[in-house]
Amino acid sequence: MNVTVPALALAGVTDEPAELAGRCPIDPATARTLAGHATGWDRVLADPITGCVLAVDRYTPSADMKRFLRARDQHCRFPGCRQPAHRCDRDHTLDYALGGETSTCNLACLCKRHHTLKGETGWTVRQLGGGILEWTSPGGHVYIDKPPPAVHFTPNTDPPPF
Repeated sequence: MNVTVPALALAGVTDEPAELAGRCPIDPATARTLAGHATGWDRVLADPITGCVLAVDRYTPSADMKRFLRARDQHCRFPGCRQPAHRCDRDHTLDYALGGETSTCNLACLCKRHHTLKGETGWTVRQLGGGILEWTSPGGHVYIDKPPPAVHFTPNTDPPPF
């Protein structure tokens, strides 16, 4: 059973309704009772306006997060690599096993080759915010990789109407 409860309603600060997934809204008191008897929790942080999932407490990104990363990154984020995002892994910049969050600000699309390179060699990467990655080579050279622009303009090749 999945119950979605706004954090402030769970804490008793607001009276926002909760939702029994795929069923119906439920009152906050019932949601608090269900939460109190739960054997496990998955915290899911969602944008309060769009509802888009921003972070989860588990290793695997949600479908919303995967969709966001494919749209943001468009290709492998190793400098110069253009392997399409749909063929890439969603890699934790700071490893999940070392406390890295499963969040859009700690994930990036990396092809298998560069995912392995990051984990098995002296290359390091860190997120600077806004999807910008700072790669440092084993020799100390720094490369900044910015996500492609979200809007693409295509020149109009239609002949002018006369």
